[in-house]
Amino acid sequence: MIEGFEGINIAVNDPKTFVLFYKDQLGVPLVFEGHGNYVGAKLAFSRNDPGIIVWDKASGDVAVHDLTEFVFRSADLDKTYETLKFNGVDIQPPFLAEWGGKELRCADPEGNSILILEEAY
Repeated sequence: MIEGFEGINIAVNDPKTFVLFYKDQLGVPLVFEGHGNYVGAKLAFSRNDPGIIVWDKASGDVAVHDLTEFVFRSADLDKTYETLKFNGVDIQPPFLAEWGGKELRCADPEGNSILILEEAY
């Protein structure tokens, strides 16, 4: 039977740029570098946690879908905002969402949406 959830495969135009954005600008750990040029790379907070598994869209190895939204969490969105802004991420300040928690939004180099939450939902 199924024993766990490994992650989500995503096919992108430029695996290296995608991985380095998440690793260097957002601070998401790179737990597996892939099989060359970041193809098959895994971004996650530990090797055993579910993660984003990156593939080259041109290879046809992974299903290609429309854009995706990745959801992360942070204990301090104001500090996270300042860090991401310093790292060169095009980002607007955090805001109070209708559901009562704080949110921070930006996009990755492929145009996927990134949502960072401060409060539990």
